[in-house]
Amino acid sequence: MIFQVKKYSQKLLLPLGRKLSNIPANIFTILSLVFSIISGLGFYLEVLPLIIICLFLIEFFDQLDGVIARLQGPTKFGAFLDSTLDRYGDAAIFIGIILGSYITPILGLIAFIGAFLTSYTRARIEGLQDKSLGGIGLLERTDRVPLLMIGAIFQIFYAEAIWWIIIIMIIGSHITVLQRMIYAYKNLSRKQEEKVII
Repeated sequence: MIFQVKKYSQKLLLPLGRKLSNIPANIFTILSLVFSIISGLGFYLEVLPLIIICLFLIEFFDQLDGVIARLQGPTKFGAFLDSTLDRYGDAAIFIGIILGSYITPILGLIAFIGAFLTSYTRARIEGLQDKSLGGIGLLERTDRVPLLMIGAIFQIFYAEAIWWIIIIMIIGSHITVLQRMIYAYKNLSRKQEEKVII
């Protein structure tokens, strides 16, 4: 992870999470999706202040729902909903970036595939080993939104800032997928062999 957002969000958002712990965590998951859609619209319309605000709120609600879920006691449905709506949110943002002509459709598609596979490999490996994969990989989802926010801020001064951020995301996400494939090979191949022997 580049920014290690989750490492700090627990401590920073815990007091607020306690105050809001009577609100279902899934509400904040849905709010993150809503602002992802608005952000995608902002990219399409090229409204940078709206994009920056929405990206901040996406990350804020994404981290807050995790903190509140841990306080309330996480559920399998909550984890499923969070992962599913995150994919819709990612799609909305990338579609907006492509339609806003910040990047070519081909590069946008490659970026989206990398983002999707980053999340898929984590979910798939965690489903096979009953252990969190957090921290394995150069560029996780929690890094993508801050990167885009930085790109949107610099876009005010430099017309190709978001283009370069997407290129960084393409490289980082596909490296992450490779890192997780290597991790899976090292940690899951042996376990599968053990099951066959048994």
